[in-house]
Amino acid sequence: MDYPISHYFLVSSQSGKAAGLHVERFLAGNQLISYADFFVRPEEILNGVDDQFWPTLENGVGANKIFARRMLEHLKKEGLTTLDQLLELEQGYATKVLHTLTHLLDGFIGIDSVLYNLVEDSHQVSEVLSEAIHNTPAKYWLVPLRTGKLEASVLHPVE
Repeated sequence: MDYPISHYFLVSSQSGKAAGLHVERFLAGNQLISYADFFVRPEEILNGVDDQFWPTLENGVGANKIFARRMLEHLKKEGLTTLDQLLELEQGYATKVLHTLTHLLDGFIGIDSVLYNLVEDSHQVSEVLSEAIHNTPAKYWLVPLRTGKLEASVLHPVE
């Protein structure tokens, strides 16, 4: 079975092995999404000193922003143009999109999360954390998670 990389996790840890275990424990106990199978390939874990660390991190943050922008575009197509309209928004597709966007903004992981920052429980990387990574890169890791079929998700019902 082909297991694509579903998420990258940013972790602060003493070693790549410990970072991988941290991600596996996080996902095993996560109630928002669950996969039939998931695993980390230790040889794919990137340390902050690796050449591909920053491009991979920036690509993940960028992909999360693209997804958020898509959610905003969906809301605009549904006629939402001001914050005041939120109070009149009828339950349905638009409120589901808003809910998904809110989870992305408030740091709940979902199946659409390309990068998840476990250090800050976020889909972004703050300037403070970015500076910390630059100052002590060996302490930070990007852990690619390979997953099988999605079994359940609070944000995206599985049929």
